[in-house]
Amino acid sequence: MSATTTTPTPRPTAAPRTGSRGRARWFWDRPVATKLGAAVGLLLLVFTLVGGSGALALSRAGGHLQEMSRLTSELQAAMAELRSAQARSHLLVQRAATAPDESVRAQLLTDLAWVDGDVAEQISTISAFPQSGTPQWQDFLTRWDAWTGYRDAVLLPLVEAGDVDALAAAVRADVAADPDSAGRALQLAQGQVDAEVESILTAGRAEVRATILALLAAFVVGASASVVVAVLVVRRVTAAMRTVEGALVALAEGDLTREVPVDSGDEAGRMAAALTRAQAALRDTLTAVVRTSEGVSGAADRLTSANARAAGATHEASRRADLVAGTAEAVSRNVGAVAAGSEQMGTSIREIAQNAAAAAAVAAQATDVADRTNEQVARLGVSSQEIGVVVRTITQIAEQTNLLALNATIEAARAGEAGKGFAVVAGEVKELAQETARATDDIARRVEAIQQDTAGAVVAIGEIEHIIASINDYQTTIAAAVEEQTATTSEMSRGVAEAAEGSGEIARTVGAVAEAAGASSRVVDEVEVQVGELSTLAADLTARVRAFTF
Repeated sequence: MSATTTTPTPRPTAAPRTGSRGRARWFWDRPVATKLGAAVGLLLLVFTLVGGSGALALSRAGGHLQEMSRLTSELQAAMAELRSAQARSHLLVQRAATAPDESVRAQLLTDLAWVDGDVAEQISTISAFPQSGTPQWQDFLTRWDAWTGYRDAVLLPLVEAGDVDALAAAVRADVAADPDSAGRALQLAQGQVDAEVESILTAGRAEVRATILALLAAFVVGASASVVVAVLVVRRVTAAMRTVEGALVALAEGDLTREVPVDSGDEAGRMAAALTRAQAALRDTLTAVVRTSEGVSGAADRLTSANARAAGATHEASRRADLVAGTAEAVSRNVGAVAAGSEQMGTSIREIAQNAAAAAAVAAQATDVADRTNEQVARLGVSSQEIGVVVRTITQIAEQTNLLALNATIEAARAGEAGKGFAVVAGEVKELAQETARATDDIARRVEAIQQDTAGAVVAIGEIEHIIASINDYQTTIAAAVEEQTATTSEMSRGVAEAAEGSGEIARTVGAVAEAAGASSRVVDEVEVQVGELSTLAADLTARVRAFTF
């Protein structure tokens, strides 16, 4: 890529425009958000108009539906109740005429009066509706008045008299008494009301259909206008974006001379102007980068020279390091001798440890023997205690024997010829003597046991003496091992002395290495200065490059 810069040709300024073209130019110079907002606003306006019209139409349709609901729930319900009351009026007259007694008849006539009140209430309710002003309704009212007049004047006196036959004849004699007369008229009036309800429902349906068609037409027109505006906005923005894209592709390929011929005042136009300024700034930056690169190259040359001097110092340091290596080898040999002595010391120490372990085992055996000796002595004490018990028993037997002997002597003296008591006493004496013999034998056995225990104690003591002798032998061995350890330690001391001499040589050599390192440090300082200069140039280069996002 060439570093030669070119001056971009300024874009021509559009001449002011008037009239419809000027207004269109003003619109296209608005931001993209404004233009899209205009399309959306137009669509929202259409939605508002359509929604308002729909709400108004639905309100009117709701009025029709409310009227229809009122007619259905109130007027038709009143009609049904009136038909039922009218039929009950005729039926109560017949039932009152055939009542079994006066009380039942009076109750039925009371019900008749209540039915008349219900009929009057329903007639008042129905007459309040405008739909009741029909000839059929007026015919029903005339027939109902004729029935009530004829009933009260002619039929009720016959009912109160209980004359059923005369009542039947009176009913047949006048059409006003026919139950179906007023019923047919009421049925015709109800049919007229149903027709009115159907008319209201038909009008409501027609209005809803008309409203739906109007809403659809308004929606289609508004949506079409919004789509047209949106398409025009998108096409102009897309064309401008493609132009800017071409300039950016050329910029990515290294061509900074391509212009962006977009002169609108919206985001696309401002983007094109910003791209033109970016191209100029990038050309200036690349020029500065070229100059900075030349400075970096010179600094790199100086850094190479400094590195050559550092290499010479490094060779000297290497030679000194060889001397250090020889001295380190001597130190290594001495350290090997120390290691061998340490190995011997380890062997001696292991032998000492083994002997110490054996001595510990012997001590444990001595402890066991001492325990057994204690047990023997304890048993000997127990046997001695038992001997004391036996001796006391013998003493008691002897005392009793003396007493019996005395008693026998006394009895024998008293009895004379009749010395049977003496024989008894003599027998007891004999038994006591036998007991004494057995106690004596027991004493003999226990004494023998004591003797055996004593012999065991003697043997145990002998074992203890033998163990003590073994401990002495082991202690002698340990002493010899300690002497050997002492000799090994002396050898290690001589090796350490030689190692100390080698360490002195190492110290002197390290001093020389330190001098060489000082020279290297000075060279490194010089290199550091050059590197600082190079870093400054690199920072300048980085700052210029990072002025752009990439």
